[in-house]
Amino acid sequence: MIAKIIHQIWNERKQNAWLFLELAVASIFLWLAIDPLFTLVCRNNIPKGYDTENLHYIEKEIYADNHPQYHDGESTEEYVEQFFTNIINTLKSLPEVECYGIACTNFQPNDLSSNAGGIRIDSIQSSDGKEHTHNARFYSFMPTEGSNFFETYRVRDALTGEIMKQMNGVQEKKVYVTRRLAMQLFGTTDIIGKKVIDYNAEVEIIGIIEDMQLLAYDEYTPFMLRNENIIYDKYAFSRQDIFVRLKKGVDCEAFRKKFNSDIAPKLRNGNYNVKGITDINERVKRHDKRFGITNIYRLYTALAGFALFCAFMGVFSAFWIRTNNRRRDIGIMRSVGASRRAVVRQFAAEALILVSVAFLVGMFVTGHYIHINGFAEPLAKVPTWIQNETPDQSYLHNRAMPHFAIVTSIGYLLVATIAVAGALLPSMRITRSLPADALREN
Repeated sequence: MIAKIIHQIWNERKQNAWLFLELAVASIFLWLAIDPLFTLVCRNNIPKGYDTENLHYIEKEIYADNHPQYHDGESTEEYVEQFFTNIINTLKSLPEVECYGIACTNFQPNDLSSNAGGIRIDSIQSSDGKEHTHNARFYSFMPTEGSNFFETYRVRDALTGEIMKQMNGVQEKKVYVTRRLAMQLFGTTDIIGKKVIDYNAEVEIIGIIEDMQLLAYDEYTPFMLRNENIIYDKYAFSRQDIFVRLKKGVDCEAFRKKFNSDIAPKLRNGNYNVKGITDINERVKRHDKRFGITNIYRLYTALAGFALFCAFMGVFSAFWIRTNNRRRDIGIMRSVGASRRAVVRQFAAEALILVSVAFLVGMFVTGHYIHINGFAEPLAKVPTWIQNETPDQSYLHNRAMPHFAIVTSIGYLLVATIAVAGALLPSMRITRSLPADALREN
């Protein structure tokens, strides 16, 4: 049957030439539209490594010297200390609060700032007897004032899978590292007690935490986590932030309204005050809007939708017209005993063969384009210093062949479905009529 269909397509090669070209162009156009959206969706669905449910952020504000409520001399260390103390005491007294954590500002999910540098291991501890340096980011949290960073974020121990236990007090020259950094440094996570050189100071690794996605559109980045004392100076306001986890079953929306209207206005000391409390997911959304990430998602979703619409209109109508123009062929086939199913199956098979060959040609062109320009990088305009230096090859979208194969499969299925539908619907309608009617209508 396949040989008969191919022969039929060849006999109509002049009529099929434009259709073939249209299919090839549609395949390329659709592939290039799907590619960036595929990358965005993959990155957005990377596990965060922390739990956002019931997690909130305390919004702080400082009055500038031109603010009507600004007062001279009320931005000293004493005011900062009292400001943080008031917040912490209030959180301890609220029955809805399960725990809270204090972290450096640049650790916040979806914050662009970070410290980065080289982490060195000496030749004695390295597996090959050579000294190595790896780039990583540096973050801090404050285990003082009864805060529990790991419990608040639900950061998990990479070795046990349980929430990481936080040691009481500041651990001098002791650090936590992510699973990814541990693998980069030593090739294993069995490194508790090993020492690395950070900023020319030797520090001991006391914990391995699971990788965390600090940016919703970024991948996991290796980082080192220090615990430090909370510092009450005039710069602490912008360096240290408080996160709150509410108890399970608490009505978060009702609590936010209550906090913002009744509690936040009382948390003021000098030129420092609390604006309110925000759900961490809302903070992520605000960040994405601010840096254009939301618009990027909308843009590529719209482009993919437009490409699909164009493919549908072009390919579907082309096969509809092609099938309608062959009424006489259908009438002859029915008159010599071909069943309705056989006729419909033949037209569907013709559509699939045409699509397959045209798509193959289109992918040769697409493959050449990718070889020259690479895959789409939809977030290329986002500041490069928050992007990963080396994409993680464990993700399919970072590996060339799986990436190409998945996007190609999606594009092929869409074009093939449209083409088959364009051939099936009119052929089914025509086969319902009598053979003589089909011949006469032609």
